Amino acid sequence: MKHRKKLLPAWLLVLIDSVLIAVYVAGFYQLYYLTPRQLESSGVKTNQEKQTEPVSESGAGNPETESENSSAGATDTSGGTDTTESPDVSEHTDTAADLRTKFADYFTDTVKSTENTYTSSDISIKVNQYTENLGGSIVTYYVADIYIADIACLQSGFADDTYGIGYAEDLLDMDESFHAILAINGDYYGNGEDGVVIRNGEVYRRTKSESDVCVLYYDGTMKTYPADELDVDEAIADGAYQAWSFGPRLLDGAGGSMTEFTANRHIKEANPRTAIGYYEPGHYAFVVVDGRQKGYSAGMTLTQLSELFEQLGCKAAYNLDGGKSSGMSFYDTMVNRPSGGGREVSDCIMIKEVR
Repeated sequence: MKHRKKLLPAWLLVLIDSVLIAVYVAGFYQLYYLTPRQLESSGVKTNQEKQTEPVSESGAGNPETESENSSAGATDTSGGTDTTESPDVSEHTDTAADLRTKFADYFTDTVKSTENTYTSSDISIKVNQYTENLGGSIVTYYVADIYIADIACLQSGFADDTYGIGYAEDLLDMDESFHAILAINGDYYGNGEDGVVIRNGEVYRRTKSESDVCVLYYDGTMKTYPADELDVDEAIADGAYQAWSFGPRLLDGAGGSMTEFTANRHIKEANPRTAIGYYEPGHYAFVVVDGRQKGYSAGMTLTQLSELFEQLGCKAAYNLDGGKSSGMSFYDTMVNRPSGGGREVSDCIMIKEVR
């Protein structure tokens, strides 16, 4: 008499397959996204030629309006490095002189600081905390009002000072290692290989993604673009100094609040937030919203964040990485209370002295 082979129940086979798939996916994610691996920069340096005309405010933040003051030129394809470097301050002498004169009332001959302010001959920062009732929930957020006389005072930094995937560092540690005065988390560029990455005048990656893009130019203007409206080569030729790919953009071309965004439903809901705002060349805002902490702060929806930047009077604004990543440090101290204790991030945006 032949013995029949015992077959496993269908539910058990499905369970085993599911476990194997989960192990494979987890292993792939660990290897591809979490294991640090250095990437190669394109080596392209963006055009830093000084502006010959006064900076125009028309079209600031409007991707459909071309900058009339950018000097297009050939890019330098000399080899780059894998670490961020401070831009040459001498490249921005004329612009700095103009901004220093324009915002003279905000700067001081010597460094002066308090618990929430910092001023010097190049930088003015004031950090304020606000608590409001939004939609029946308590929301706590922080706004850093920033004036700079030199665009080089606004820089980006990579975790471990290395361009790559899988590198992550505590925001406060980056603040200290880069000698920043003020720092916020960036766009978490290291979570993949898509998205434009231009940092401190070097083009590390020009691959487009489906995300809106924010570009800060050497002349101090900041513009936000839907992914399909950004011409990367044109932005590079026009002097793109920084470019972040996370989003979405938070204000329309006229500086008005928005209700429709290039983002999925989860991103649109109330969350901890980090964002950057633009008033005019040399005047910016860093905003961090705490969230997921009952009784202290529920976070903001994208619509609420958009309305906040309209109320602040910004002409352009851009959402950065959020959730546990949202953090702001000032004078080597954390300003906000990150959700869940926070997490390490791949990059930061900072204000620092350059001379």
